[in-house]
Amino acid sequence: MLVPALIVLNVPVYLLLGWLAFDNKDAAADTFFETIVAILKLVLVPRVVRALLGMDTSESWGIFPIAGFLLACAGIVYGEYLLIVRFFPG
Repeated sequence: MLVPALIVLNVPVYLLLGWLAFDNKDAAADTFFETIVAILKLVLVPRVVRALLGMDTSESWGIFPIAGFLLACAGIVYGEYLLIVRFFPG
């Protein structure tokens, strides 16, 4: 019950982490929402589809930055879980 609550409560932290990790000065988004939409488009739309639709493929990342982002999010939840269990037992 604690882990799902931590996942939901950390959504602003994930947005900030994604904004810091994936937003660059050249294509800086105005809002977190624009950044999240851009990340989702780059993650969910395969390179082949982007090439066929004529979308810009120069901004596409490999799997390692995305996997690092997901591991960082999981690490944040795991670390918070350990702190809560250690300092607030029962």
